[in-house]
Amino acid sequence: MVRIFNVFVALVAVSAATAFPVQKRISQTISDSTQLWVQACNKAGGGAKCQTISQNAFLTLLAAGKNCDQQDAADQMVDLAKTLKNNPDMIRLAQIFVQQPRNAPEKLQVPYCQKAPRNAELKGFFHCQFAGSNFAKFSGDQTGNLPLGVKAVVPPGSCPARNSPVPDGVQLDTLVTSPGKPAPLA
Repeated sequence: MVRIFNVFVALVAVSAATAFPVQKRISQTISDSTQLWVQACNKAGGGAKCQTISQNAFLTLLAAGKNCDQQDAADQMVDLAKTLKNNPDMIRLAQIFVQQPRNAPEKLQVPYCQKAPRNAELKGFFHCQFAGSNFAKFSGDQTGNLPLGVKAVVPPGSCPARNSPVPDGVQLDTLVTSPGKPAPLA
């Protein structure tokens, strides 16, 4: 009788644990983040470079990415756009990409890059945070808790393209078509 009871308790515990999974991070389908840019790039004649730059870019959204990897990738996107007659769609979509939230480990905010972008078209742009992030804490070493040259992010989690955080797992380019106005730098 005791054994049956122990088995029953174990089964109930397993059922409860699988019924209420604990999410420790906020993630997204990262490859979706550059699809519109790839379409614009192919239309502009970028060929195989479009996919290579796209893949390098979306990998920067993983939680393991360094603070400036996403911005560096957006710089590469703009660099290619400039070789294709300064393609405005590619530049606009790179400006939106640099604002896409990154995967958030432990549901913490992801630190901001603390160096200026190489391309002037990206100055004043920084990534949004996902809405489910803990807006009181950042992941990592606690550097980059404000975007470079910005005194405050109001409201918390917002970015120039969107005046609020991005819903968890959603691509920014599905919510906006304009990168917004770059943040004034202090």
